[in-house]
Amino acid sequence: MVHNHFHHSRKPLVLLFLGKRNKFKDAEPLCKRALEIREKCLGPSHPDVAKQLNNLALLCQNQNKYDEVESYYKRAIDIYAKSLGPDDPNVAKTKNNLASAYLKQQKYKEAEQLYKDVLTRAHEKEFGSSPQDLSTSTNASGGPYDAQGGWYKTIRADTPTVTTTLKNLSLLYRRQGRYEAADTLENCASRARKDPQSIIQALNIIKQNNNSS
Repeated sequence: MVHNHFHHSRKPLVLLFLGKRNKFKDAEPLCKRALEIREKCLGPSHPDVAKQLNNLALLCQNQNKYDEVESYYKRAIDIYAKSLGPDDPNVAKTKNNLASAYLKQQKYKEAEQLYKDVLTRAHEKEFGSSPQDLSTSTNASGGPYDAQGGWYKTIRADTPTVTTTLKNLSLLYRRQGRYEAADTLENCASRARKDPQSIIQALNIIKQNNNSS
């Protein structure tokens, strides 16, 4: 099971009521109506519209309507990125949501790309640059220390999102039978809160995985 599917707002009580009874089909038109109201009152690019798109995508995912799921999540990502900025945690959270939908469809390449996007953005926020040459950013042992042996500090990127992304990527690799990479990513997730190098190490694993595939 994918770790910590993100929810951006508390769903309306009627959706919770119907959802608990597996009546997702009944809840969908209500959710669509709520989306229409938000679009009319707030405009089509308001963050609250993106929240409702996430709710609607989740309902459709429970009905295996994956084409609609992809469309709703992609629109939500676009809204969040444009209205709140690309570094807003909601962008990364919604990308994780979309990746989880890809994972359920065994679209591993698409899911991996989204996880890579999230981690690359976290790297840029943490280090102020794109990870052009990741191999030069870690020490020979791949450990969490710099040349002076004093690397640990509080990470600037959104830690819960980074941790969840690392866990989800680990799950993806485990499903593909890449157990060593999966174990390493689990280790990265466990130290992500204080160790920015965990992001670099994870991106290196993705790079190696792509080179070997």
